[in-house]
Amino acid sequence: MATKIYDVGAKVRTYTDSRTGEQKGVWQNVGAVWKGDDGGVWLSLARWFNPAGLPNPDQRPEVSLSLFKANNGGAPE
Repeated sequence: MATKIYDVGAKVRTYTDSRTGEQKGVWQNVGAVWKGDDGGVWLSLARWFNPAGLPNPDQRPEVSLSLFKANNGGAPE
């Protein structure tokens, strides 16, 4: 049986914490990285995820996604 080893997160927006003034990100879980019994590793992305919709203030040609240790299927921490 496959085991989820990472949640895949996309930063969908940023905000300023009113208490600390610190800039923080809001993350959306968009997929997972899995490891199979045979040692193979693969990425699964949610079908609704469209990277073209992510903020791109620096006009970069690529999209960066972050990996978070899997936490029982929940959203990235």
